[in-house]
Amino acid sequence: MALPRTEKLSHFAVVIIAVSAVVVSVWQGRISEKHLEIAREHNRLTVKPYLDFFTGWENENKWVIILSNEGIGPAIVKSIEYSYDNKTYTHWDAVLEAAGIKAIRLGSVNIGNNSPIAVEKVIDYLSLRRVEDADRKPFGISVLIKYESIYGDPFELKFDF
Repeated sequence: MALPRTEKLSHFAVVIIAVSAVVVSVWQGRISEKHLEIAREHNRLTVKPYLDFFTGWENENKWVIILSNEGIGPAIVKSIEYSYDNKTYTHWDAVLEAAGIKAIRLGSVNIGNNSPIAVEKVIDYLSLRRVEDADRKPFGISVLIKYESIYGDPFELKFDF
């Protein structure tokens, strides 16, 4: 039995509406996915750490390296390497001894792996006493700090002195 023309048109309209609904749903899903991606990136940026350093004379007798987190999230230190004369060290004692300047150290901080550095935290990382030949900077020491955000995004800070 053949369907009347109005019934055929009605079925055709239902199919068009159904296909349109599927297309709109898929399109809306893609838009939602993009919004979620943007929100995730925003969240990562709102906790991004930024380690920075300052080197210089704190006063006429004390040279310092100051390490700070200038970012907006904590930095989680994964590893620190000190290099001198093509050799790698894991602690200040060893690298300062190798460079021949351990005797003029006033203070230093060794930061362990997986240690957090809070936002706006300032660390007197190394301080050296001025002596006659201590003005021969650079000393030839390199510092490489590998750290992460709380999301696990990796960053590096490298400096020489």
